[in-house]
Amino acid sequence: MKIKFLGCGAADFDWSCYGEDGVLGSTVTLLNDHILLDCGPTATASMARFGVDKEDIRAIVNTHSHNDHLNLSEVEKVSGKRKIDYYGSLESCRLLEGICTVHPLTFGDVFEVENISFLALPSNHMVENIREETFNYLVTFAGKTLLYALDTAWMTTRARYLIGKSHIDAIIWDGTMAEPDNWRIFEHSDTEMFSRIRRVLQADGNIDDQVKIYLDHRSKMLWPQDVAAQEAIARREKVNLAHEGETVII
Repeated sequence: MKIKFLGCGAADFDWSCYGEDGVLGSTVTLLNDHILLDCGPTATASMARFGVDKEDIRAIVNTHSHNDHLNLSEVEKVSGKRKIDYYGSLESCRLLEGICTVHPLTFGDVFEVENISFLALPSNHMVENIREETFNYLVTFAGKTLLYALDTAWMTTRARYLIGKSHIDAIIWDGTMAEPDNWRIFEHSDTEMFSRIRRVLQADGNIDDQVKIYLDHRSKMLWPQDVAAQEAIARREKVNLAHEGETVII
């Protein structure tokens, strides 16, 4: 599975300054060159910056409808006249009818895009419409499995049940906060929270010492501005920071 990080920032960055030093784009991830996970305000700018042709995109898989993850103008630019496939909540699909070929999801749904299998997991995150389902994904391709967990806090019991005994080779985890004790803990993650979830997943056999872990969706306000300080936190937690433009293979 080929993963390219196009944007790694949370919603508190000023995207009118995108491209300047220290300004991360909205969180967008590219799978196997053809599938976008989320499509926020800097999606097409990130694609142009890192050499991705929007004509190569065949589907968008969405976690939730917050504007930094689902920007209708950006989706329209990517989809164009082709009406590419879009997978997301029922509510977001209603917004995109006529722009994309929509596929409404609910928790537990399994679907396939470009030979990649997706299992829709509930995230611990809320949007303005409290009835709208928000998603994380268990993604499987060529015998490798990725847990894509943005935006989210503590893993829900339903998500844990759906993951079951799956062996996870890599995790892209919500890294909104570098340190604990911020009120955003109710729908976002910090390093202390993730370290505890990680220990449980390891004890239960879902992950082992070879798992690749990337902290993504980092807040401007809640991480040090100094890049060396950010990397020091990642080393302390024995994880990787997701870097914009970086490609990894699992």
